[in-house]
Amino acid sequence: MQTQFYNIVKGKAGKYLMTIWLIAAVYFATAKLTIETLILSPTDVIFLPTAGIAQAALLLFGGQYWPGIALGAVFANLLSPTGSMATGILYSLSVTLQVCLGTWLLKQINFSDRLQRLKDVLGLIILAAGISTLIGSGFSTVHVSMVLSDWTKFDEIWTRYWLANAIGILVVTPLLLTWGMRLQDRYKRQDTTEHSILATIGQLWQNYRQTSTPEHSEHTLTEQATQLLYSLEALAWLLLSLALNWFVFCSRTRTASIRYPLEYLPYPLIVWASLRFGQRGAAIAHFLTAMFAVWGLMRDSGPFIDRSTDIPQIFSLQAFIGVMIITGLVLASTVAERQQAEAALRDSEASLAHAQGIAQVGHWDLVIRGSHLYWSDQLYRILNLEPQSVPATLELFLQSVHPEDQNLVRQSVEQVLYHQHPYTIDYRLVLSDGRQRFVCEQTVISPTRISGTVQDITERKRSEIALRASEERFSKTFAASPIGIGICTFSDECFLDVNESFLRQLGWKQNQVINATTQQLKLWVNPEEHLQLREVLQQHCQVSNLEIQVYNQASEIRNWLISIELIDLGGTECLLMMGNDITERKQASLLRNAKEAAEAANRAKSLFLANMSHELRTPLNAILGYSELLREDAQDMGLEEFVGDLKNIHVAGHHLLDLINDILDFSKIEAGRMNFHLETYTVATLLWEVETTIAPLAEKNTNTFKIEVADNIDIIHTDITKVRQSLLNLLSNACKFTEQGLVTLKVSTETSPDPTTELPTVPPPDLPHSTHQRDSQITDFPYAPEANTKPITYVIFQVIDTGIGMSPRQITTVFNPFTQADESTTRKYGGTGLGLTITRKLCELMGGELSVTSKLGQGSTFIMRLPQFLYYAQEE
Repeated sequence: MQTQFYNIVKGKAGKYLMTIWLIAAVYFATAKLTIETLILSPTDVIFLPTAGIAQAALLLFGGQYWPGIALGAVFANLLSPTGSMATGILYSLSVTLQVCLGTWLLKQINFSDRLQRLKDVLGLIILAAGISTLIGSGFSTVHVSMVLSDWTKFDEIWTRYWLANAIGILVVTPLLLTWGMRLQDRYKRQDTTEHSILATIGQLWQNYRQTSTPEHSEHTLTEQATQLLYSLEALAWLLLSLALNWFVFCSRTRTASIRYPLEYLPYPLIVWASLRFGQRGAAIAHFLTAMFAVWGLMRDSGPFIDRSTDIPQIFSLQAFIGVMIITGLVLASTVAERQQAEAALRDSEASLAHAQGIAQVGHWDLVIRGSHLYWSDQLYRILNLEPQSVPATLELFLQSVHPEDQNLVRQSVEQVLYHQHPYTIDYRLVLSDGRQRFVCEQTVISPTRISGTVQDITERKRSEIALRASEERFSKTFAASPIGIGICTFSDECFLDVNESFLRQLGWKQNQVINATTQQLKLWVNPEEHLQLREVLQQHCQVSNLEIQVYNQASEIRNWLISIELIDLGGTECLLMMGNDITERKQASLLRNAKEAAEAANRAKSLFLANMSHELRTPLNAILGYSELLREDAQDMGLEEFVGDLKNIHVAGHHLLDLINDILDFSKIEAGRMNFHLETYTVATLLWEVETTIAPLAEKNTNTFKIEVADNIDIIHTDITKVRQSLLNLLSNACKFTEQGLVTLKVSTETSPDPTTELPTVPPPDLPHSTHQRDSQITDFPYAPEANTKPITYVIFQVIDTGIGMSPRQITTVFNPFTQADESTTRKYGGTGLGLTITRKLCELMGGELSVTSKLGQGSTFIMRLPQFLYYAQEE
């Protein structure tokens, strides 16, 4: 049972009931004191503090506690000599209705119990003290009139009771509200748990340690000194107020000796309390003054006693108290509002200063009348000056403006001063340390002043410049890129922008692609590959160097190498697609691979032919030798029927050997295995050898062969074997394709017009000896010198015939391998078609050249141009 009772008491219901009984008890005790002291007679009531207690109770605790007021009023009415249960109930009802009405009216104006606003004070005076008291005063007047059985003084009695109720509310309610709110604030901050107590002690100790540090000591001492002075001031006021109120209202000596109206002396103290101590101080001042005034009246010593009749002047006392309290409350609330406004202004200025510091915005104000200019601290900082270090002037500001922007700023200022046109401009500042800053200035105009803001936008400006440069670079890159670039949404792949390369590769026009989807353009060849691509993009946000097949505008399949990246474009998920058409490149790669395979096969063929030609030549030489021996033996033995056949075998073998030699030489040239053996040789000897070989061939077709040699030709330093082979190839062709004509060999020299440092060279021969032994074998010809200062001399061999000649088309193919003029030529004259090819290659390898001029049916001229002195190339 005890536990249940304890739980009930500690619960909400228990607290509610205890509060109701506490209110009833306080109301009853106050009512008893009022009846004994403040009610002089049924018609003479000084003031009723019970009305103030009842009103304060409901405002502090809430309207749900009205039963406490009702119970207190019932019990208080029983103390009255004329009281009864019926009148007690009616009196309780009137009091409860009065405070409930007052509470409801105050809640309608959003009343604050702290009385910090003029609206709250006026609401308490008018609504609670002025209007709601009409109920209680009306019931009390009716009750007194009924008890006295005299209705002639109804209005006088009603006025006294109405003023008594109003004064009771004005004296008691502000005191209870202001100090009750202070106690409530402390109660809310207080925590009775052990943990909170320990935490509070720990916090106090931490605060003590912080304030004991040097950086906090000076600030702490200042606060302590201020608090001490404030306490001394409050104590001085209280002592002075007690003394003065006693002297004015309660001193019988003063009453007997002084006839001046000194009741107004407490007013300065009330003003002092209102200005310095707020509503709580004003409420105490009102209460003390009212109590002393009432006490003086009760002991017949106050200024409100008529000395001629010794009759208390209750109405004058009520008027004095009312005017005093109203004045004090209004003044205190006005001061509180001003202090709150000043505090809010300081907070606003501090917040503005912080905001300006964060946003790097300074402001200035120019008062038009008087031309007073003000700069904020942040504006000084923007100008790299200490705040308020120098007077704010336009000329000082213009000194910090960039010289190129001073005219713009000056013209803008003149525009706003003389034409009342606000402006917004961007310009540059040059600070005292040489730094350059970008600022944006804006102005507004009012009838009395011109205000402006100056914001440091250096970082934003630099970012804008960098962004514009980046956008310009991207735009130029986007437009001029040889790679096709397209931007489309990720959801439906609708193209937002494409460059010219993208359109050129696919054959579309821009108006056909923009706002069209890839599905509408039928871009993707393989839908499954496209879906896999989207899955990869969702997982990794990018794809690089992926080969994919797409359709162009003509529905042709093209191979694309694409890279795609998932980007955010204005809150929309988009794809940045970069593609390059590699169809031709892929085909070229296939052709290049085929070409490399063909060249490899050709090299293998050349190597095979070189090896096979060598292997074939060895047994063929044996066949030629044995056929020659057999032919001689047949002639000696008189077997003429075998001589002709053996001669044919020998001739056919020689022809086959020539073919094999040509193939062997061509194969060596193609395989890069041709060796050169340089030696010094007389041109006359060379020509005699050539003439000895060619003369029988010329006579065979009834041709005339002659040689024309210039006088200045002596020797030639070259691979004489290859020169001889080349001349024999040209002359044998001339004799073969000429019948009953003339074949001429002209030899001359020619010198290049300008000296050159690049001498004609060939690779040294591959010898199976050391470098020293190899050099000893080549004693008649040095390696090429590092530099040459003399012109190069060339020997010109011209082979001229009067044979069948060639057409222009035949000339273009005459040096191609395995090629002759036409099929009829091959059938008629035979041959492999390698002679001219080998001759030209040999000439080029020896630093010379071979050319031809010919007319069909008139003959041909082959010109072989070789350096007179050929060198071995220096080895690295």
